[in-house]
Amino acid sequence: MSPQPETPAAHERPVHPAPRRRSSGDRSMQRATVIAVAVGLVLDLIVIIVAAARPESAALGGALVGTGLTLIVVLPSAVIAFLGPRLSPLSMAATVLGSWAVKMFAVILILLMVRDLPSLSTQWIGLALLVGAVSAMLVEATLLMRTRQPLDVEPVEAPREPPAQQ
Repeated sequence: MSPQPETPAAHERPVHPAPRRRSSGDRSMQRATVIAVAVGLVLDLIVIIVAAARPESAALGGALVGTGLTLIVVLPSAVIAFLGPRLSPLSMAATVLGSWAVKMFAVILILLMVRDLPSLSTQWIGLALLVGAVSAMLVEATLLMRTRQPLDVEPVEAPREPPAQQ
């Protein structure tokens, strides 16, 4: 019996990849999406306050539905910004495309369902959606353009052999 505790051989040890450090580009993207969501919601809150001051009750209901639709549009971007560093480029592209398709389908479906409800003002739905979602997208785009982060990719190892001559 050996005085040393038995340790598994190197080939038997579980291999855990080193945790990937967040790059400054990841942090910039996350910060931009969080600020954009906050700006969109603050502006939608102003729309809700103005709608609540209106004499017609349909205005407030429309502003609330529009704010809900704003959340459907902007929150997936924020979630993807935090999931992105853990995803491969292909799964990231599929996630972005899939989330865009799902949120557009949900927005269109909800708009079709509420378009004829007299208790909701479609103008206020559109106003809240426009103010919240468009302002959030503009803020996010502006912040990301200002950061000017370099593309962070690892070079592909390619053989440096000259092509075979015949």
